[in-house]
Amino acid sequence: MKRITTALLGLVLVAGIAHGEHTFHELELSTGGTLRYALVLPPDFDPDRVYPALLALPPGPQHEGMVEAGLSRYWGRQAAESGWLVVSPVAPEGVLFFRGAERHIPDLLEHIRASHRLEGDRFHLAGNSNGGLSAFHIALDSPDQFHSLLALPGFPARDEDFDRLGRLTGKPVRLFVGGADQRWIPPMERARDELAEMGEDVELTILPGEGHVPRSLDGGRFMEELNAVRSLLSGGD
Repeated sequence: MKRITTALLGLVLVAGIAHGEHTFHELELSTGGTLRYALVLPPDFDPDRVYPALLALPPGPQHEGMVEAGLSRYWGRQAAESGWLVVSPVAPEGVLFFRGAERHIPDLLEHIRASHRLEGDRFHLAGNSNGGLSAFHIALDSPDQFHSLLALPGFPARDEDFDRLGRLTGKPVRLFVGGADQRWIPPMERARDELAEMGEDVELTILPGEGHVPRSLDGGRFMEELNAVRSLLSGGD
C-alpha cells in the first residue's frame, strides 16, 4: 500500500495563499522516490467547494525554476484570481514528462482528487514547449482524466502519438504558437489538420511576429483562453 505525504517546501511569488501564492509539496510514490509539485489554490479556498482544476506542465528541463516560470507567466496568481486550482509537477531527477516521468502523473492526479473537489472530477491540461509535448502525451495516455488540452506551443512528440489522436474525441484542443517559431508550426498544423479531419473541436492560433515563448499569452490572456474553453464545456454558464 503506497504511503502519500505532503510537506510544505517553499513559498514564492506574492505574499499569502489567499492571493494565489503557490506552495511546494512532495508526493511519495508507490514505485519509490518522490514527486515534487506546486499547488495553487483560489483565494479563501474552501475544501467543501468544487473548483475547476488545471494540470500545468512546465517547459524546458521541467525543473522547479521552470515550474515557477510557468506559474509566473500563465497560471499562478492569474488562475487563483479566476477561481482555479492548479497543480504543476517538477520532473523527477530530470526525466521529462514525455520521456518516462509521465508514469507518475496518475498518482499525482489521484492524490489531488482525494483531497480536493474538482469540477466534473477531471482536470484541464496545459503545457508550454516541452510541457506542450508532455501535455499531448499525457492526454493521449489517459484521456478520461481531462476536460481539454491547451498547448502553447506543443504537439504530439512521436509518430505513434499522432496515430493516437483519436483518443482526444470530444475534448476541445487549443494550440498557440509564435509566427516566428518556424520549427514548431508545421507539426502543430499537422495536429490541427488531423484533429479537424476527425471532426474534433480544435483551433490553432499563430501569433504574428512572436517567437517560441509568445509574450502575448502572458498575464491574463492564457486564463481568458482557458476560461473560454471551460465556458464552452459548460454550455456557456
